[in-house]
Amino acid sequence: MSRSDNKSHIRIGVIGKGFVGTAVSHGFSHQTGYGADIKIYDKNPVKSQNSLEETVNDSDYLFLSVPTPSSKDGTMDLSIVESALESINDVNNNDSNIILLRSTVTPGTTESFQKKYPKLRFVFNPEFLTERSASFDFINQTRVILGGEKEHTDKVKKLYKDRFGEYLPVLQTNFQTAELIKYMNNLFFATKVSFLNEMKLLSDQIGVDWNEAVEGFILDGRIGHSHIAVPGPDGRFGFGGSCFPKDIQALINFGDQNGIEMNVLKGAWKTNLKVRPEKDWENLKGRAVSDEE
Repeated sequence: MSRSDNKSHIRIGVIGKGFVGTAVSHGFSHQTGYGADIKIYDKNPVKSQNSLEETVNDSDYLFLSVPTPSSKDGTMDLSIVESALESINDVNNNDSNIILLRSTVTPGTTESFQKKYPKLRFVFNPEFLTERSASFDFINQTRVILGGEKEHTDKVKKLYKDRFGEYLPVLQTNFQTAELIKYMNNLFFATKVSFLNEMKLLSDQIGVDWNEAVEGFILDGRIGHSHIAVPGPDGRFGFGGSCFPKDIQALINFGDQNGIEMNVLKGAWKTNLKVRPEKDWENLKGRAVSDEE
């Protein structure tokens, strides 16, 4: 019996077939030698392979990956997630499936969902994928973060260990800690991008050889080689895309709501607006910014 035959009893549902959902479905598929039974639903019929009812009720693990764009005031727009959960709750008659929420949400959000939908079982499972290499990143992930009740995170941990091996580090914690970890990762790199862009501005102003400066900088192994290039991989200065701009605004606002002034993040955001005045992320309606008028 092949390895994929052994895994065919594992039932996985994917709701939201963007780059995150696509990476999940690929990572557990026959193509990668695993071969779980996978159901896929997206509000776009072209992307769906199954109905919502099938995807929810015929899955033991339900990966929910939908956007949480910025509202006009910079706060997080949860309307897409809330709509998806309302639909899941309406059709669900499976009393053991677990919803793995992969959408980036501010601390306390998943717990509020658990209270609102007590018959659903939630685990917050943040993704750490780069959009241009999401499927590769998922298969080669370096750690898994699981937030929720231990009874539920134990089951999800077993799934990941079964798929990726015992070597894969899995951190089990509560909802809020897992949610904050996601922001810490994303916004550390966003801040790093802004820092390097500021150094590039200064380098150009005083006539320093930028390539040599970067070479010397990253010789310190603690720095790392990611998020160093100025301009970035997209050929532009600063950061754009569907994640960093919305996430930094959301956490700045979240800090303000909790009486903490996020000075480092505010500085990083100010620098990004300076070096990337075109604000190209605003074109990503429904992903980086809310499409509500």
